[in-house]
Amino acid sequence: MPLTEDTLACLGTEVPLTKIDRALKELWDSDIAKTRASLINLAIYSEDTESLIENNNLLAKITAENACRALLITCLPEVKPQRARAWINALCRPYQGKQIVCSEQISFVLEGGDAAQVQNVVFAHLDSDLPLIVWWQGELKKNFEERFYSRIGTLIIDSSTWDDPRREFASLGAANAAETAHFDVRDLSWTRSHFLRTALANAFQDIKAREHLPKLQSIEITHLNTERCAAVLLAGWITQRLGAVLDEAQSGLVFQKADGTNLRVTLIETETGCALQSLRLTAPCLEVSVTRDGLSSFVRVNATCEGHSHEELLPADVVSDADLISEQLSRSGGSTHYSKVLPLMVKML
Repeated sequence: MPLTEDTLACLGTEVPLTKIDRALKELWDSDIAKTRASLINLAIYSEDTESLIENNNLLAKITAENACRALLITCLPEVKPQRARAWINALCRPYQGKQIVCSEQISFVLEGGDAAQVQNVVFAHLDSDLPLIVWWQGELKKNFEERFYSRIGTLIIDSSTWDDPRREFASLGAANAAETAHFDVRDLSWTRSHFLRTALANAFQDIKAREHLPKLQSIEITHLNTERCAAVLLAGWITQRLGAVLDEAQSGLVFQKADGTNLRVTLIETETGCALQSLRLTAPCLEVSVTRDGLSSFVRVNATCEGHSHEELLPADVVSDADLISEQLSRSGGSTHYSKVLPLMVKML
């Protein structure tokens, strides 16, 4: 979809690249009631023109809870000749009923954008001395290269959007192995399983239920057809915690446990509903299920152990991309569980 001037108008005031800093200063000088706030640099990178309006709206929601300098980058590598355009905007919210606190947003459309242009635009307009968090949307294409990711503190991805996850994870692994790379990886596919992981851990607070964990025979996960990566990550986390090893000689997802018995994982796809809809674990004297109906704010946990049943409702996590990103920004440090599951996940894909 070509970008029209009416579409681009939502980005704010267009300014020449060489005058961005001056225009931002004038923006704040013109209204003393507004206070600029910034704790991080948050960049959203996309090569999809259809995502521009949605990303612009996402930034408004994200900055309502997270003060930052927001960089919205829409890159169009195939468009010639090369040209860069920029817009500035203030994303403001009331603070304690008195002040108005604002984050800065700088939006770029990079026609013919190659790696050098992307790097120059991002690095030249960072809020100095603040960490850089990049939400890279879509595949890790050629613009994702060492001179760029060597400056990133945190990289946010969404593996559910990848056509070939194995290839993309290989590219990510190669980047992370570079001597200059020091970035944490946050995968929204992993974040989407947080409520199920929390509910499952809660179900095994009972000592009797924990005694039957080594005897698990099957794991069944129901997921939206576009969220296979989230389901695989969840299954990988559970089997890894159990010490089970993937039996690559067998068809399907079959794991061998320490006692030599098998544990089978079944993934069930649906065409509607939330990303992850249910999780069911079964053993001879144990059955645990965690289900979420539609976009409900709660999950239902049912546990039956040695003939005794227990049911409870627990809060479910947020589901919107804006809330998922805000959740990531509120956390410090990387996800050690995710990094440990990742090698297994690639095999399971």
